[in-house]
Amino acid sequence: MRIRLLSTISLLVAWGTSPLFGQQVLITNVRLAGDNVVLSYNLSDEKIERRYALHLYTSGDNYIQPLQLVSGDIGIDISVGDNKEVIWNAKEELGDDYSGDLALELKGTVYIPFIYLDGFDDYKVFKRSKPYDVTWSGGRGDNVLSFELYKNDRKIKVFEERPNVGNSTIVIGTDVKPGRGYRLKISDSRNKDEVIFTDYFRVARRIPLVLKIGALVGVGTLVTVLSQSDKQEPIIEAPPKPNR
Repeated sequence: MRIRLLSTISLLVAWGTSPLFGQQVLITNVRLAGDNVVLSYNLSDEKIERRYALHLYTSGDNYIQPLQLVSGDIGIDISVGDNKEVIWNAKEELGDDYSGDLALELKGTVYIPFIYLDGFDDYKVFKRSKPYDVTWSGGRGDNVLSFELYKNDRKIKVFEERPNVGNSTIVIGTDVKPGRGYRLKISDSRNKDEVIFTDYFRVARRIPLVLKIGALVGVGTLVTVLSQSDKQEPIIEAPPKPNR
């Protein structure tokens, strides 16, 4: 794979219509790092609490489809700040045989969630095989929602689609490994721009492993005791009568 980066463009727009004033995304550096392209940028806004949705495009398709194999400070719910970084796995997305010139474009819009979760912050831990109620408000009546489980930036599990009725139940199965860094992605199945991520949470066993081991040890001890109690006591013969 051979890439020559020609230029970079950064643009903030309001709902894809016109540039925003008082806000700026500035690309500060672009470099090749092995099979990856690493892009650094600063995102400024007078309202530091404002969030953005940012996507990276290339001239390869005339900036139509956002790149998919990207990680770092890219996607939705991006906060304002400097020294942000995007890593694009160019070799995997373009293919080993790609050779040519590319220009990059970093485009962003103000991020407004299409639904709002109610009380999800209370869920710091999800126990496997236990049902949890998820409630929300907003969206449209014709939204068909996709629920996906992520561990950091990696998709782990896809749940069945659900109608936008304001509530649903999530059960994380035993096929999901316990650990931290999990979150749910909720999106409109027919509109990729309508998406939210929950806060991070931990997945735990429903019965702690220590208790399982303790229970097994207890059963083993009980079986041993019962086995020993089932053994017949040896018969002690009466002593011989003395000879007179």
